[in-house]
Amino acid sequence: MSLYGKKDIENLLDSDVQKAISEIHVFSEIDSTNAEAARLIRDGRKGIQLVIADSQSAGKGRRGRNWVSPPASGLYLSLAYPFGLEADSLQGLSLITALSVHSCGKDLGAENLQLKWPNDILVGNRKLSGILLELHNDDDQIWVVFGIGVNYNLSNEEKESIDRPVIDIREILPDMPSREDLAARIVDKLISNIAIFTEVGFSFFHAAWNRYDRYQDSDIVVQNAGNRTIGRCQGVDESGALLLLTAAGVKKISGGEIFPSVRAADEFVR
Repeated sequence: MSLYGKKDIENLLDSDVQKAISEIHVFSEIDSTNAEAARLIRDGRKGIQLVIADSQSAGKGRRGRNWVSPPASGLYLSLAYPFGLEADSLQGLSLITALSVHSCGKDLGAENLQLKWPNDILVGNRKLSGILLELHNDDDQIWVVFGIGVNYNLSNEEKESIDRPVIDIREILPDMPSREDLAARIVDKLISNIAIFTEVGFSFFHAAWNRYDRYQDSDIVVQNAGNRTIGRCQGVDESGALLLLTAAGVKKISGGEIFPSVRAADEFVR
C-alpha cells in the first residue's frame, strides 16, 4: 500500500482542480509515473490523469538520465493533460511547469529559489527539482505528460549517489509540508497556469521567468546534441526561447542544456 493518502491529496486540491481531474492514481512503487501516464493514455482514459508514486524503480530525467527515486525521499508525480492545441503552440510548457513548482516553494517560505532554462529549480548550484515533459498523440488530440520530481528528504548517501549537487525540501524549509500538501499545491498551480497559457501563451509568464533566471546576464554554454553555442544569457523571449548574445548577435535557442563553462559542458558529453 502506498504511503500517500489518495483521499488526503484529493481533499487538499482546490475545488475547481478536483473537478478538473478525472482520476488520481497512487502507487507505493512504479517503474515511472511518466510511463504510467503514457499507459493510461494508450488505454483510452479520458480527461486529466494524475499519477503519484512513493518510489520509482526506473524514474526518468531529461535526455535519458535516471532520476533517483527512493521511497519517501522525493515527490514523484505526472499529470497527463489533453490539449486541443497544435504541437508547435505548446512551446513554453516546460517553463511554466518550472515556474509552478518555483511559485509553490516561494509560497511555502523557501528563499533563493532560481530557475535554470528550460525547467530546473535550483538553490545556488544545487538542484531541487527537475521536470520532464513528453508528448503523446491519440486519434483526436495531443496529450502532454508533465513529469515532476522534487527532492524532499534525501539521506546523505542518496545525495552522494546523484551525479550533480542537489538540495531538498528539508534543507530549505523550516516547516516541512507533507508530500500530499506539496503535491496538491504544485498540481493546483500547474493546472491554473496551464489555463492561462492556453488562453494567452507564454507571454504572460516571461517576465517572471527572467526575474528568477539563474543565469541572467551570465556567460554560458548551451549544448544541444553535437552543437555548442557560447554567449551571454539574455533570459527568454515571449515564446520561451532562450536568448543568447553571441559574437554573431542574439540567437534564439529552443532546445539544449545550459552549462556555466566549457569544462562543465565537456564533462557532460563524455
